Amino acid sequence: MTTPQALFRPGLPLAAKIMGALVALILALALFLFRFNTRSYRALAEKNADLEADRICEAIKSGATSSMMRNERGELQTIVERTGRMEGVLGVRILNKEGLVMFASRQEELGERWPTAGFQCASCHEHTPVPSTQELEERTQIEDSPGGGRHLTIFSPIGTDEGCATAACHFHRPNETVLGVLVLDMSLAKQEETLQELVEANTASLGVFLAGVFAVLYGVVYLLIQRPIRSMIAVTRRIAKGEMDCCVRIPQRDELGELADAIGLMCREISSKHGEINTQRQLYQKLFEGVPCIITVQDRNFRLLRYNQTFSDLFHVGKGAFCYEAYKGRTEKCPQCPVEKTFQDGQPHFTEEHGVYKDGTSAHWIVKTAPLYDEEGNITAAMEMCLDITPRKRLEEELRKSERKYQDIFNNIPNALFVIDAAELTIMDCNRSTALLYGYRRGELIGQHIRMVFHPEDAETGATTLGLGQAMYRVRNQAKDGRTFNVNIITAFSEFDDRKVILATATDVTERIRAERQMVQASKMATLGEMATGVAHELNQPLAVMQMVANLFLRKLEKSEVPDEATLREMADKLRNNVERSTRIINHMREFGRKPATQDAVPVDLNLVIRKAFDFFSQQLKVRGIEVVFDLAPELPTILADPNRLEQVFMNLLLNARDAIEDKCSGAVCGPRDRKITLRTRARRRAVVAEVADTGVGIPRDIAGRIFEPFFTTKQVGKGTGLGLSISYGIVQDYGGTIHARPRSGAGARFLMVFPRMNGSAKNDS
Repeated sequence: MTTPQALFRPGLPLAAKIMGALVALILALALFLFRFNTRSYRALAEKNADLEADRICEAIKSGATSSMMRNERGELQTIVERTGRMEGVLGVRILNKEGLVMFASRQEELGERWPTAGFQCASCHEHTPVPSTQELEERTQIEDSPGGGRHLTIFSPIGTDEGCATAACHFHRPNETVLGVLVLDMSLAKQEETLQELVEANTASLGVFLAGVFAVLYGVVYLLIQRPIRSMIAVTRRIAKGEMDCCVRIPQRDELGELADAIGLMCREISSKHGEINTQRQLYQKLFEGVPCIITVQDRNFRLLRYNQTFSDLFHVGKGAFCYEAYKGRTEKCPQCPVEKTFQDGQPHFTEEHGVYKDGTSAHWIVKTAPLYDEEGNITAAMEMCLDITPRKRLEEELRKSERKYQDIFNNIPNALFVIDAAELTIMDCNRSTALLYGYRRGELIGQHIRMVFHPEDAETGATTLGLGQAMYRVRNQAKDGRTFNVNIITAFSEFDDRKVILATATDVTERIRAERQMVQASKMATLGEMATGVAHELNQPLAVMQMVANLFLRKLEKSEVPDEATLREMADKLRNNVERSTRIINHMREFGRKPATQDAVPVDLNLVIRKAFDFFSQQLKVRGIEVVFDLAPELPTILADPNRLEQVFMNLLLNARDAIEDKCSGAVCGPRDRKITLRTRARRRAVVAEVADTGVGIPRDIAGRIFEPFFTTKQVGKGTGLGLSISYGIVQDYGGTIHARPRSGAGARFLMVFPRMNGSAKNDS
């Protein structure tokens, strides 16, 4: 029989192990069933023999009872002898209670005395009182026959019957229940023969069953286990050889099918990885050969074991040469060798070296070394990588020269230049011109907040605006000695030492402002001269009314009449209203003509400035038949500016519009549509727009780019100074705005001004 050790012996196929285990299990089970069935058959045969023998005994006892009741002993002997001649009966005996054979199928046994301790007698003699009945199993015994085979011995107690105690033939006492015992011997040869036939049939059927089971089992194991496993083994062996044939043909959809799918998936992944590894190997080889840095592998004696294409292109030595000979043309090792340090401590090392290429050019390298280990962890070689930094060295030298040059430019710029930290608004650096303008030494400014250079009243506003990167014009600054001056500050964001900074250039415009004021004042005087006729007409009306009131009073006095109270009140109101009107006109002219003091920008409503500028010309324009159309946006956002200076801008534009319309209509017939000036304002998302348009002669395109130049004019000599538009351009720019002219020759002129709106001002994005 197959042993467990044999089943799990190394090298035995899995199918054989499974078959062996199943065969051993089935054989053990079959043997157990065979033995169990054989024992069951034998027990059943013995049980049938016991029953048959007991029936015979009961038949004999029945006949014996009848014969004994009639006292026919011969008849009883005949019954016993006939029974003894039955097939399978070996002998019949009737013993009395003393063990004496009274009747027997064989004559020679008559008169024999059987011991009371024997099997047939002991069951009765050992019990008091004697039991009248006993179980069949207690009354039978199977023994081997002397001549071979086996026989069954059964005894059956012969009990008393009613009437036996009183019969004349009996001498037992009434309380005795057993008179004797019937002993029957039967041969079991027929039962043994039948049992043998059953065993042989069972053996044959079991053999056929086992043969069928083994055949089916072998087919199942072969088809479902052995063949799939052999297929998978064949695929794995091909994979091991590098043959990526990933087709595993197993139709079954069980665990082995899943294993086959897993092997196929593994094969495909291995194939993919194998391809990637080959690609990477080729890539690494290409990288090693084509990498733009120099790579060498050296042994402990600093001899070259391997190198890449870049090294081969730059140096003339080959394998086996010393590295110091290749790189530097030396005859001995370098004093500080990174390869030697790597062999000593097993760590990478960095250094910067210089040498000569084979064409004689000088070179600089950043060198890094790394150890290479064998399978036992011993350093067998060192890899040295050299990155050419010769261009960087040249750039560093050029950068140093450039830094010196730009440092000279930085320090010699005629305007003050600040480098300001964008987050903290502290001065990080400044040039020499800053010290000259503000009177501070460079060390006194560096590290200080930028507000220290502003006038105390403008410090917070100026620092905030500067921090936003916005330009400032005509802002007041203060020197170390307390001197106040005006500057224009232009800003730009940049980076310095990985920090965000603001570059601020401050230009002193104090003298320019002074000269400009003189020019503006001269322009104002010229404007007032041009407005004289119109202003005189404006004053004539209130003076005429006052003259009329005076004449009325004189006539009343000449007639010695006193005007009534209502007339006096009416005349007084007219005098007061016209005096106030005359006063406003004179004050407006005086205010406009006065040389203004320096005034900071304040919130201004452009609509009010435009209407105030129009008041100067309303009468003259009316007299000339020029219509003024107002298209002013309601709730216009405010801007930061000086209202007096802005008023001059719009007055200059209104004068130019008036003159352009007059020039157009002087030589042609003009209708009302040809005499029109439009004043328009609009609000945008971040700006406020003002527009002055006329229907005059327009601006020729060839001179559109020059109209804002100082002293440039298209008017006749004596009719213009050429400063109006130039001054207007400067005023608009001072408040962060722009002014543009739209040239339309013969179709009128259009001037567009855009001002940045104040933050938080009213919004109207129409």
